Amino acid sequence: MPFDIVALKNVWRRPTRSVLTCIGIALAVATAVALLGFASGLERSSLEVYGAHGVDMVVLRSGVSERLTSNLDERIAERLAALPAVRAVNPSLTDLISFGDRSLIGIPVHGWPADRFAVATLQVIDGRRVSDRDRAAVMLGQGLAAGLNKCVGDEVEIESHQFSIVGIYQGANLLENSTAVMRLPELQELMDRPRQVTEFQLQLHDNLGDARRVAELLRPQIAALTNAQGKPLGLAAMATEEFVTGSAEVRMAQGMAVATSLIALLISSISVLNTMIMSVFERTQEIGALRAIGWRRSRVLRMVLGESCLLSAVGGLLGIGVAWPCILLLSRAPALEGFIRPELSATAVGEGLMLTMLLAVAGGFYPAYRAMRIAPSEALRYE
Repeated sequence: MPFDIVALKNVWRRPTRSVLTCIGIALAVATAVALLGFASGLERSSLEVYGAHGVDMVVLRSGVSERLTSNLDERIAERLAALPAVRAVNPSLTDLISFGDRSLIGIPVHGWPADRFAVATLQVIDGRRVSDRDRAAVMLGQGLAAGLNKCVGDEVEIESHQFSIVGIYQGANLLENSTAVMRLPELQELMDRPRQVTEFQLQLHDNLGDARRVAELLRPQIAALTNAQGKPLGLAAMATEEFVTGSAEVRMAQGMAVATSLIALLISSISVLNTMIMSVFERTQEIGALRAIGWRRSRVLRMVLGESCLLSAVGGLLGIGVAWPCILLLSRAPALEGFIRPELSATAVGEGLMLTMLLAVAGGFYPAYRAMRIAPSEALRYE
């Protein structure tokens, strides 16, 4: 009988136990793949948003771990715009704001100057862009407008103030579609942060070559800027990709995904360990007979590990298949709708398959080692 058929028959000898083990592995892999997909989706979504506005570099307060805690004087924009490599500067203030009683969580609201490139690059699908003449005016992303059931001309309550909706825009992705934009001075007044911004978004001249190389040359120049008293302004400049991958939100999402995956690995490996060690105990005499007729220890080891790999592979593939519906369901949850991008990346699938192999080795190695060490004479006397 072929070696792989032997492993398959051994796994199916206790179908209920094998099926339950596969289900446990599938749930663990589905959870890990979904969370890893969320983390990578958040990173890609943020990169797409900055890329849609042509942002090459981001300048914020040095030493801050979260963008929203950065606090800079908007007048620094003039110093940045004077640098030879910089084509345009967009001062940006971002905060999470409640939109009346219907807003379950804070909505990201951007305060941008009406005459800068960030507002100009918005794809307006209804109404118009905010202008310097507007007062108490706001633009909503398409997803946010649909969630609030608002259209151009309606009013929306923001921090107990009434704002008129002058435009609805189609963002670069789901993340930007769930944001709002208003004039920078109005958001500064609303948040009681006069002349303050959280970051400066920079566009570099196209004729200077590779943007990453230019950004590296520009970084020390920005860090060296000083105030009127000669003291450093405390600025940190980063290329857009570096800024997004190093942001607190992305790192937190990745950390939670990895931590959850490790916990899932531990729990599932214990399940596989329990199943395989019970299988070895039940087949002690059988394994002893195989050793007595000439099976080498390495072949017994490969047989038990093969059974573990078979269980893990079936559970892993089932988990990857279940991950996509789970992502869709979570992305449509009321508290998360508009903030989780439903996608199943190739990277997340690859990590899921790697997790499956780790499960097979972690859960199957000790039972395989124990089976390999069974002596034929002792096994035949085992009851």
